[in-house]
Amino acid sequence: MSAISSPVASKTPSTRKFSALIPAFSAAGVILAALALAACIHVIQRGRPPERGVLMTAVFIAAVVGIAPLAYVIRRQRQTQPAVLGLTWLTACAIAFLGIYLYWVASYVFFPADILIWSENDFINDIIKFSIGYPLYSPQVNNDSINYVPGAQLLTYFLAWIAGKAGSIPVYRMIQIGYAALAAFFATLSCRRLMRVAFPRSRSGQSWLWNTFWFSSLLLIATNSLTNHFAHNLHADSLAEAANLAAFYLLVRYVDERSWRVLALMTVMGTVGFFVRQNLLLWIFCYAGYLAVWGKSWKRLGIFLAASGAIYASSVAVCYAIWGKPFYYWVFYLLTTNPISPLRSIQHGLDAWVYFAALLLGAAAVLRGRNTGALLGTWLICLLVFASETYTSGLAWMMNQMGPGSLLAGVWFVTGLASVWDIAIDSAGDELQKWIRVAALSGAAAMLFSGLGVIRIPLQPLPADAYRYVHDIEGQFENVPAKRVLLDLGSWVYWKDRAVVGDRTTSIGSTGYGGIGDFSGILSRIRTKHYSKILVRGYHSFDFVYDYFLFPKPTGIRQALEENYREAGKIRAVDDNPYVKNWAEDPYYFGEITILEPKP
Repeated sequence: MSAISSPVASKTPSTRKFSALIPAFSAAGVILAALALAACIHVIQRGRPPERGVLMTAVFIAAVVGIAPLAYVIRRQRQTQPAVLGLTWLTACAIAFLGIYLYWVASYVFFPADILIWSENDFINDIIKFSIGYPLYSPQVNNDSINYVPGAQLLTYFLAWIAGKAGSIPVYRMIQIGYAALAAFFATLSCRRLMRVAFPRSRSGQSWLWNTFWFSSLLLIATNSLTNHFAHNLHADSLAEAANLAAFYLLVRYVDERSWRVLALMTVMGTVGFFVRQNLLLWIFCYAGYLAVWGKSWKRLGIFLAASGAIYASSVAVCYAIWGKPFYYWVFYLLTTNPISPLRSIQHGLDAWVYFAALLLGAAAVLRGRNTGALLGTWLICLLVFASETYTSGLAWMMNQMGPGSLLAGVWFVTGLASVWDIAIDSAGDELQKWIRVAALSGAAAMLFSGLGVIRIPLQPLPADAYRYVHDIEGQFENVPAKRVLLDLGSWVYWKDRAVVGDRTTSIGSTGYGGIGDFSGILSRIRTKHYSKILVRGYHSFDFVYDYFLFPKPTGIRQALEENYREAGKIRAVDDNPYVKNWAEDPYYFGEITILEPKP
């Protein structure tokens, strides 16, 4: 048996304490190495044409990936183990891909305006509201709220405030990447626990190499381009991943320890998750189902149900006491009015087939160990979470709701890989067969990274002209009170004056799509010419969001604008860089803007 998976020896308390720190040290080392690689890529590409820069980067990455296994061979020489060498190379690949991702995503992270996706507008708007004491949820007619719970916004603002950067959108986006890293860390801890429960004699959980591979590959999955492409945006996605993986880690830890302390944490996890994203409340039912079938204690089940129900009910009651009916409207009622397309859900499931396959393959490997019954329950819960996310993703065209489930699938897959790695290689009859197997397994696993959507082209996809676009928008707010200028999407321009401005496209779109919007407020403000300027995208297009073509009934906003406002100018759309636009993932709000001013 190889050095990366051998029987566990007896440990002293100090040894066990040091072993518990391995995931933290591995994660820190991976992040530092990936940041260093990203910095090197930046130096290589600076001032060079895109294609030449990418080619030089590829040569550099190939050299870096070869250094780690070469160093291992030089050090061990005749004692080189094929299994360790293959895993070393695979880990180097994962860290290299992570360095490319950090270089790629930096273009988005440091962009100063909240217009990369629709949610960024309301993310910043909620922070502005909280900072001045304005209600997070107000009557729908104001059109200044959205159907998101406030956990991600408030925690991000709090962390940025501690760092002295409360108004920095780039810092807010850095924090989202931090949430993704936290999700990968909980995922790594889950891998260690799964190995401990299923294969108690294996030392993979205490291996530096396996912990490094787990964290780097799982962080790539946490930011993959299929189901987690909004991980860096101002959205609840990254924190929702972290909450989901924390909930799963608690479950696996409870399977291992059956601790009352862990059960106490489980009772609050569902409510905590709910305030990040409503569908995380599902974990209360998942925990209850597990305790009912595999818990072996009706007393514990009863205590869990009573405690978790009381915590959730009291939390919702406090929120209702603070915000009243608008809280119920935006957080609960509005979600029931937006229809789910089963056909779209099925399509999303087919598009993300590789993660369902990873979940199945991981189960086949892990469930052959000990405690099969108990671990089968945890796997079924992961399948339920992933399936429910796939179904609810039919609400929209994006697949980002499936992100946490895909990361759970990744946990099972890389844990399963660790459980069979040594056996698959060391069981070969002679040395040549071992080398053939390690080459095949390592190569197949490396190519699978592409199928999982974790490899990016090392280009920064944000066009340079986007900064001109931001400057032009900001110019429309000069010498005009911010509250008197309506920008359809983007709240960074209101931060300086801490102005809360409603009538934004996200709020209009949420209520208009369900056919339940009360637009009397915005129509009245248009007719009384409340706004000195109105800046809108797609004014002459069929997909003008204020009167969207898919709304079941017209809002009347376009007609009101035509009757009361005149076109005073335009802001030119952002010019895309033809070399990079095909690799851009964010649905930029970089289109042409029509400037409207009141008619005399």
